[in-house]
Amino acid sequence: MRAPLYLIPGTMCDARLWGRMLGHMPGVDTYHCDYSSADTMDGMCDAVLDQAPDTSCHLVGFSLGGYLAIMAALREPGTFKSLTIIAASPYGLTDSEKALRKRNAEMLTRMTYKGMSKARLAQFVNADHLDDEAITGSILQMERDLGQEVLIRQLIAPIERVNIADDLLALDLPVTFIMATDDQLVPIGAIEKLAAKSANISLHLMSSTGHMIPFEAPEALEHFPITLSHIRQRRNSSGMSRAE
Repeated sequence: MRAPLYLIPGTMCDARLWGRMLGHMPGVDTYHCDYSSADTMDGMCDAVLDQAPDTSCHLVGFSLGGYLAIMAALREPGTFKSLTIIAASPYGLTDSEKALRKRNAEMLTRMTYKGMSKARLAQFVNADHLDDEAITGSILQMERDLGQEVLIRQLIAPIERVNIADDLLALDLPVTFIMATDDQLVPIGAIEKLAAKSANISLHLMSSTGHMIPFEAPEALEHFPITLSHIRQRRNSSGMSRAE
């Protein structure tokens, strides 16, 4: 019997993020985390651990949820069989990223947020998918449903997140990064170097998708993380595999 998936969504996302991916994975048991009420990274991580299934599971996190998944695996590694990190980084934010988040959060406290602009959406989604209502409509609907207060919390909480890359290197779990070569939000260079340092870390590069991999390339995720040997068998000497 295969271990279940425990899925941690990203900023302004919920269980709907995974719907298209799970459509390619019939019969897989899944658990979903909701950390939207937490206002600190520690509180979000507490939610991840508190909501984890009682049985050993594959931990999967996207974007902010990927960082939270790393935090959770570092706190309680015995709870999880593997760690899969999608479009996320274990590193802290740059000073410019912190400043931008603070400005945006402050602005949101003084105005009514009307949703993501088309220009902002283009930073998340590959240009080929911008007119795909099944993708963009779902992203915008999740944002509307979660609301402005959740957005403010999820902008502010990660500002002072620390670099946990060295801790991740020491983690005795199979770790898979799934990254998009066209992701405008998470550069892959540092992840490539990280994967080269550890036999436990695999990097799978994807093309034809932007940051929103679970929406944009759901069929390519059906092998992750249940059959991690699929990645292991395809790794080259640098620890990378590639999907076109």
